[in-house]
Amino acid sequence: MLYVDFEAREVLLDWIKRKQEEMIEIGVRKGISHEETLQCSQELDSLLTSYQRFQFQQD
Repeated sequence: MLYVDFEAREVLLDWIKRKQEEMIEIGVRKGISHEETLQCSQELDSLLTSYQRFQFQQD
């Protein structure tokens, strides 16, 4: 079970990193207040919330 949790955590962290990079790229190209940037930011928020919940369950 511990290995599965570690693997899930790593996958989630990878998604977060990719979404951060995507948001930065969109923000640079289209501006930080562009609809697409804001959508990406909301998706990142959701991933971060999922990560926090995951961490809370591990404690």
